[in-house]
Order: sequence, then structure tokens, then C-alpha cells
Amino acid sequence: MKKIVKALFVALVAIMFFASCGSTSKVDGADSEKKTEKKAEKKTGKKTDKKTESKKTSKKKTKYDQAEFDDAYARGDYNACLAMLELRKSDLVLTELDSSMLKFYKQDYMESAREFVQVQKDMQSLTKDVTGAKSLEATLAGENSVTYSGTTYERILAYSMKVVNAFKMGEVDRAIGVMNEYTGNYKEEIAAIVAAQKELDALSESDDGSKNTLNELLEKNNASFNFSEENVPAKGAPQYESSEFLAYLGTLAYAANGDLDHAKDFSSALKNKSLVKDDLSIPAGMGRLDVVTLADKIGLREDSNLPMQTVANVFGVNVNFKIAYPVFKKEKQKHTVDVVKVTLSDGTSQTPVLVEDFDEAVAMDVASKAYGAYKRSLTRNITKNTAALATGITTLVVAQNAMESASGLKAIAAEAAYVAAVAGVNKACAAVVEAEKADVRQGAFFPHKASTAGFTVAPGSYVVTIDYSNGRQDVIPDVVVSAGKPTVVVSECLNSNNTMTYDAK
Repeated sequence: MKKIVKALFVALVAIMFFASCGSTSKVDGADSEKKTEKKAEKKTGKKTDKKTESKKTSKKKTKYDQAEFDDAYARGDYNACLAMLELRKSDLVLTELDSSMLKFYKQDYMESAREFVQVQKDMQSLTKDVTGAKSLEATLAGENSVTYSGTTYERILAYSMKVVNAFKMGEVDRAIGVMNEYTGNYKEEIAAIVAAQKELDALSESDDGSKNTLNELLEKNNASFNFSEENVPAKGAPQYESSEFLAYLGTLAYAANGDLDHAKDFSSALKNKSLVKDDLSIPAGMGRLDVVTLADKIGLREDSNLPMQTVANVFGVNVNFKIAYPVFKKEKQKHTVDVVKVTLSDGTSQTPVLVEDFDEAVAMDVASKAYGAYKRSLTRNITKNTAALATGITTLVVAQNAMESASGLKAIAAEAAYVAAVAGVNKACAAVVEAEKADVRQGAFFPHKASTAGFTVAPGSYVVTIDYSNGRQDVIPDVVVSAGKPTVVVSECLNSNNTMTYDAK
């Protein structure tokens, strides 16, 4: 296989030579009452129909504007954000992920759930595109040339958010349906993604042929290839394949439905089984209240931004490399929101326990893909510089010969032509560096942290108060707890000043 791939790279190089924050709702396990909250959006003090607003925005704008999006997001105008997302011209899955979450932000839980269903279908249909052929495409053209199909953690988080939306709507049966679907499809879908990623990594290591070709070209023109492979990311990092949060939600959903057998099955996947221990063994005559909190916005990956290297100089032309791959720097994430305390009206309170930090999911995803991305970036640098030099050196030789043989006014013109030829080849080689960018695409609006506070209490009605570190206090009245089954309350405070970035096309 490696010999075939190596030959393919060499053949392709040869061809190139010649071609040149929200409110809350509750779920009572004994009484799954539907309760979807809808609030009128306000703009300049007047009520605006969201369909009309979307049409107006589309008429005014034909191109996605990141600055305008960030401004609308910062002031909580999610209708404007959703209208602008429609202007993205590529990466359907990425747009759908962000749109699904923004609908959750604006408390349109039914539409958020529906869109997550669609985005999962689209992600599954694109799974077949994560192949060796796509790896080759990414190697020659760029990481962003491959259609975005969703990372493993995003696929699993989509299931989690469908369950959360069901809880927000007060529909335990809907939450159970999501978990049944997850159980039926998860292993096959995620296994396919993991296997495809391993294939990509294997293919990414087979690029020696292109490096040898560049060496031969440089040596023929009295130059040598001098590249220092520093900052090479580690290979073999584990992939993200399971979610504590989804296992926790599944346990609660089945327990709230009175199905303790399935609840125990999901709880067995938890690393911290103490999260649900009391939900699976509620004392006789008592009830259980679980307060699930989602705080802040997920951290973002970025370009490695490694310094440019000059690897050779031939005919006065610098051959430069710029290696790019995604990195995740946890210390640079500007998280401003956390959960401080959950208090019940009976006076009891708890500091919520972390269920899952989704920054860790991003970090794991980045680490598992960085080595392959590094090797593909290196191959792109070699291949594109080789193509630029193969054409450019021929031009330079012709221009130099013309300059050396010309005299008088023709010599002046020939010298100018030679200078222009050198500048042209330098520009072509510089364009290789300019085009080399890491793939930092990801869904930008998932939560940063999911936490929980669980209370074993007497049946009755309670007021739940959630205090967040940014000063926001969420008060949920009339939470009815019944005996024998968990009651689930969900609260979120997601909008912080950590704005997204997206290289829109």
C-alpha cells in the first residue's frame, strides 16, 4: 500500500512539473408536561417577525460578514446571527451545527432538536467521504479543500443536545428515543470515523517520493534541500470515542422513565459512577432532583503558526516552507462563566460537580489529528514549491542567457526581463507559504462545561436558584419532585465574550 501511495505522489509531482445565556425548564419523571417557552425578539424597541427579519437580512447582504456576526452575537441578537449563517456558501454541516446551537440559545428548543436531527443525517452521509482519496486531495490542495463532515465529539455532542432539548421541552419519551437511536447507530458510525482517521494517518506518512524529487531538482541547479523538522506533533494520540455527558444524560432519561435496567447500562459507561449512584437507588418515599448546568462556550482550536523556514536558495530565489496544523492551547481560552452554587428553597445547596469539560474533547481531537495534518502540510510545501520551481527555473535560465548574450539597449531590456523573472518566481514561491493554513473549522457554540448538582429530597414543590460566576442568577420556581423517580432541571449560561472565528468562503 505504501509503495502504491509513494508512486502516486511521485506521479502527481511529475504531472505538476508539466502542467505548472438562556432561561430554564424542567422535566418531571412522573409527569412529562410539555412546556416550550417562546419569547418575542426585540430590535430597536419594536417586535419583529423572525421570518420577515431573515428575509430582510438576506436581501441586504450577499456575503457573510464576521464582524457583523460577532456584534450580533455579543448583543444576543440570535435571529440576526441565524440569518447571516444562511450566507455561508460552504461547509453545510458546520453551519448546521452552529445554527442548531444558536436556536438553543434563543430557547427555540423544538427547532434546535429538529436541526440536530438533520445535521446528524448530513454528517452520516458524509462519513463515506473520509477516505484515502480525500486525504490525497487534502495533501495536494489543502485541509480546507475537504468537505467538513463533523468531528467525532461533535457527532456525540449532537446526541447530547437532542436529549437536552427534549428535557427543556419536558418530554422524557423524546429523550428516550434519542438514546435508543444512539445505541442503535453509535458503534457503526463512530467505528467508521475512527477507522477512516487511521487510514488517513497511514497515508500521510508516505511522502518520501515528493521530497526526493525536490532534492533532485535543487541539486541540478547547485542548491540543496535544508529543512529542519522541528515542532513535529506526537503521533498515535487517542481519539475521542465516548462522552461522560451523554452517558450521564442517558442514565437520567431512562431512570426518569422508570427503566432502571437501561439506566444502569448507561451508568456503566461513566468513569465517575457517583454522579448517578443516588438516582439509581432513591430511598422509599423520597424523590431526586438533578440540576444540570451548561456554562460558557467551547474553546477554539487555532493554527500552529510555526515560523517560516528558508529551505533552499536557487538563482536568487528563496524556497520557503510554512508548516501548518491545528493546535489547542487551553491556557489561551477566555472562559468567563462557571457555576458557583445551586440552592433549593428548603435551604440546601451544593457546588455542582463537573460531568464533562468539552475543551478536553477539542484538545483530544486536535492531538489525534495533528501529526497527519503536519505530514500533509509538509508534502504540500514540497509539491507546490517543486511545481513553482520547475516552471520558474526554466524561465530564469532563458532570461539569464538572453541577458548574457544581449548588448546595448537589448541588454538593458534583457536585464529588466531577468529581474522580473526572479521576482515572478519569488512571488510564486511566496504564494505557497501564504496559502498554507491549518484547518481550524469546528462548531463554535457548544457548551464549555456540563455540571450537575443532585439532591435527594422529600416529594413536593421547590424553587431552584442557580448562581453563575458572571453574576447571573437563574431562578426556577415550581419544580415538582415526585417520589421514586428523578426530576431533571436544565439551566444554561452560554453566551460569553469568547467570539468565534470562521474563514468563510
